[in-house]
Amino acid sequence: MTTRSITLPDFLTSAQIRECVKIAKIARREHKSIATAVADAVIRPNMQAINGKLGQQNDPTYLAFAVEYVLTSSGQVGDSQ
Repeated sequence: MTTRSITLPDFLTSAQIRECVKIAKIARREHKSIATAVADAVIRPNMQAINGKLGQQNDPTYLAFAVEYVLTSSGQVGDSQ
């Protein structure tokens, strides 16, 4: 199995990325799971489009953890918990 690198704009729109940042900041303040909040609000509702963009079936939880990693490692929502 070959792995490939992807970026958030490969599967999310700019508006969706901004929404993920907003959701992540709220989840962080409320001491809730960023990945769960992002998966429920952004990833799962858009899975058909995301799968089409990436050309394969994807796991929404995995993608949400990837979003959380990018946002926390870039400093957009603070350090990871």
